[in-house]
Amino acid sequence: MQTREAIQSQAIFSARRKRFQETMVPDGVALFFSAPVRIKSNDVHYRFRQNSDFFYLTGFDEEECVLVLTASESRLYLRVRDRARETWDGPRLGVEDAPQTLGIDEARAIATFETDLAAILKNKSTLYYSFGDDAARDTQVLGKAREIMRGSRAGEYGPGSIVNPAGVLHEMRLIKDTHDVEILRECARLTANGHNALFRTTRPGMYEYELEALLLFEFRKGNAGEAYPSIVASGPNACVLHHINNDRQMQAGDLVLVDAGADKYYMNADVTRTFPVNETFSPEQRDVYEAVLHAQERAIQRTVAGVSLAAVHDDTVRDLVQSLIDLKVFTGSVDQHIEEKTYQHFYMHKTGHYLGMDVHDVGSYYDHRAGRPRFLENGMVCTVEPGLYFPVDNEHTPERFRGIGVRIEDDVMVQGDNRRTAARLTRMRNIFQQSTSISMKSSNSL
Repeated sequence: MQTREAIQSQAIFSARRKRFQETMVPDGVALFFSAPVRIKSNDVHYRFRQNSDFFYLTGFDEEECVLVLTASESRLYLRVRDRARETWDGPRLGVEDAPQTLGIDEARAIATFETDLAAILKNKSTLYYSFGDDAARDTQVLGKAREIMRGSRAGEYGPGSIVNPAGVLHEMRLIKDTHDVEILRECARLTANGHNALFRTTRPGMYEYELEALLLFEFRKGNAGEAYPSIVASGPNACVLHHINNDRQMQAGDLVLVDAGADKYYMNADVTRTFPVNETFSPEQRDVYEAVLHAQERAIQRTVAGVSLAAVHDDTVRDLVQSLIDLKVFTGSVDQHIEEKTYQHFYMHKTGHYLGMDVHDVGSYYDHRAGRPRFLENGMVCTVEPGLYFPVDNEHTPERFRGIGVRIEDDVMVQGDNRRTAARLTRMRNIFQQSTSISMKSSNSL
């Protein structure tokens, strides 16, 4: 007997399939493949992670599967039960239980897929298929379609057009439903727990990898994993945007930049905090931190429906350039430095990206029909993550700022007016204004 939670979950994925099916032509067919199994060391595998699109439509995380959809029916090919293999690898759902458990119309053994492929494609005008992901699979699927086309004299035909389903499916994924938001909030909560644990624990003499281990411990306590390899970058390492070696011993006087997020139930958080190892900012560190925090507060206020992420970024660049002028890193006008892109010596990445099942989630950033960057809509989730970085070996870096790197990142759901979220971050900012001692809480905006 299925639990109420399982039935509820099944309904969510069934509804998603139905929404996709409603966009299909009547005589079309869609193929969605599970993620491949990857070898880590000889015959040892990486932990399996399902293809995001496949999971979005099925809620099923076994390997070696194919989902077949027509406008009115669904069929899943999956592994049969195998007691010997299950002893080694764990239980499988199996063909018999798949329809009821997953809400699929029909299930068949994966071993029959290749034999069935001709019948699946036969007399279908359109194939919805994500080509280019796997060369061997492309050869199998497209080769079979071509073979059917060659047999057209018998009165049969194969797909005359191939449509990438991402055009529809990724738009669906971009606007989060209540199920997505609930899990994203849980990921954000666990991520905040991890960052808060670091604030309480970090001391001079510790190594970056000790903080990385503590983050993973906090995530695993909540039955979550890492959304991506955690960045724990102290001292000059904070100026390396994707520093993941995490092998430096932290010293008194260092800042440590921690970019880490929890991954749970195929959703991800992505949060960055920068703080002093010995709980005290130097005046120069404080100045840079205040500049980045000010830019982030304003960026969150701007992250509302009807505004593009490109516009948020452009305004954030303007704020950061003004701060660089105020800090006497730059002379001249804001417009001059934006036109000449000199700010890229110290701020070289975008202010935000979509977030969801993938850390850099799917969805278009540009509205090609309107010929402009895409406007944000309620239900989208994105990061807001300005930063300033002053590498030691950058000839443009003033001596007093050498080795300082600061990034502050939160996860924001577009849901009307984000001024309340920015106000909460402002309260955190006031803590730094009042004392040279750090006392802060990791916040998230979901």
